[in-house]
Amino acid sequence: MTPMSPSPSVDHAPRADTDGRWTPRLVLLLIALAWPTQLLAAGGILGANATAGVAQAFHTTQVVWFGLTLTLVSTLLTPFAIKLGDLYGKKRVMLAMTALGALGEALAALAGSFWLVLAGRAIAGFYGPFGALSFAAVRDTFPPRLVRQASGIMGSSVGLVALGSPFLAGWLIDNWGYRGALWFLAAATAAAFVLVALLVPETPRYAFDAGFDWLGGLVLGGGLTAVVYAVGQGQSWGWSAPRTLGWLGAGAVALVAFLFVERSRAHPILDLHVLRRRPVALALTAGGLAQTVAFTMPGLAILLALYPHIPGVSAGLGWTAHHNAVVSVSWNAVMFGTGLLVSRYLRHYDARRIWCAGLAVMAVGYTLVGFFHSTELQLIVTSCVANAGAGIVVAGAPALVVGVVSREEQGLGSGMLNMLVSLFGAVLTAGAYAVLAADSTVVGGTAFYLDTGYSWIFWLGALVTLAALILSLIIPPLRDPAEEDALPGPPPS
Repeated sequence: MTPMSPSPSVDHAPRADTDGRWTPRLVLLLIALAWPTQLLAAGGILGANATAGVAQAFHTTQVVWFGLTLTLVSTLLTPFAIKLGDLYGKKRVMLAMTALGALGEALAALAGSFWLVLAGRAIAGFYGPFGALSFAAVRDTFPPRLVRQASGIMGSSVGLVALGSPFLAGWLIDNWGYRGALWFLAAATAAAFVLVALLVPETPRYAFDAGFDWLGGLVLGGGLTAVVYAVGQGQSWGWSAPRTLGWLGAGAVALVAFLFVERSRAHPILDLHVLRRRPVALALTAGGLAQTVAFTMPGLAILLALYPHIPGVSAGLGWTAHHNAVVSVSWNAVMFGTGLLVSRYLRHYDARRIWCAGLAVMAVGYTLVGFFHSTELQLIVTSCVANAGAGIVVAGAPALVVGVVSREEQGLGSGMLNMLVSLFGAVLTAGAYAVLAADSTVVGGTAFYLDTGYSWIFWLGALVTLAALILSLIIPPLRDPAEEDALPGPPPS
C-alpha cells in the first residue's frame, strides 16, 4: 500500500446494498447529504430577501458586504476543505463546517451592530464549501450503480428549494424581519449537523501524509477571492478604476504564482496533474459554465419581475415579491421534475448525451426568454423551456464529474467545480449588470433598466450555455462508476 492509498480496514466507509437497489438506509443517507447541500441555495435566497431589512436596521450603505462576506470566506476556504476532507475524512470536516455555519448565523441574528453581523456571516462562510464534499461523499458511500442517480437527485433538488424558498422568505421576513431569516438558517444548519452526525458514515481518507500546504491554499484561495471581490465591486467602482484593476491584477498574479508554488510543494493542496488531463479540464469547465447559467439566470430574472413598469423609463413587470413567487412555481416545478426524471436515466444511458441535450434545451429556452418576456404567460412558457434544460444540467453535472475522475479524485473534482461556479457566477453577474447599465435610465439616483438590457442578459446566458455545449461535445466517453473497480484508474498521488 502506498502512503497515499486508503486503508481498507480502517478508513473505508461501509458500502452496503451493493446490489444497486434503493433501501431505507440509502434514502436516509441521501436526505442527510441533500439537506445541507441545498440549504446553501436556500440560504442564498433567504439572504437576498433579508438584505434590505439589514440595510434599514443598521442604516448602512455597505450592505453589499452582508452577502459578499460569506461568498469571499467560502471561496477562500474551498481548497482547504477539499484537502482536509482527504486527510481526515469528509464526515468530520462536514460536521465542523455545519457547526460553524449554525454558530455564525446565530451570531448574525443576535448582533446589535452591522460589523458584528458581518463577523457572524464570515463565520457562517465556513459552511460554504459543503457542496465540494457532499457530492464526493455520494461516491464514497453509495453503491457504484447508484452513484449517478443519487448525484442527479441531489443536484436536481435545487429546483425544489427554489420552489419553496421565496414563500418561506416572505413569511419569515414579513413576520420577524431579517432576524427571522437568520434564525431559520441557524436552526436548519444545526439540523444538518444532526443529520450528518447520525446518518452519514465516515468516508475513506485519500491522503495520509502529515504535511499540509498552507501556502498553496492561501495563494489559491486568496487569488480566487481577490478576483471574485473585484468582479463583484467592479460595477460600483468602475471597471477601469485603479481599485478594480488592482484587485484583478493581484488575483491574477496570485493564481499564476499558485502554479509555481505547487510544483515545489511536497504535499500540494491540489493535485494539478489531475487537471492536466483533457477530459477533466473539459468536464469541469463545461460543468462550471452550465451550472453558473442554471443558478444565476433565475436570480437575474427577479430584477425583471420586481422592477416597476414605467413606459420609457423602466421595462420591469412591476410584480410584488409574492406574485413572483406564485408565478415562478411553474418553472421551478419543471426544473425539479425534469431533474428528478433525468436522474433515473443517468444510471442506464450515456450521461454525456443526456447532459448535451439539456444544454441545447437550456440555450434555446434562454434565447426564447430574451425575445418573449413582456407578459406573465410569455415568461412562464419560455422559462419553463429554459428550466427544463436547467433541470437536466443540475442533475447531470455531478455525473459528468464522476465520469472523468477516479473515486480518489472525486473530492478534488467536486471542489474545483464549486470554485469555478463561484468564479464564473461572479463574472456572469457582473457582466449582466454591465449590460443592463448600458441600456438604463437614471431617475432620482436610481437606475431603471430598459427592455433591450433585459433581452441581452438572457441572450448572454444562452451564449454561455452554447460555449458549454461546444466544450461538452469533445469530452471523451465517460467512465461508469459501476465499472470503476474493473477498469484501471490513474495511480494514487
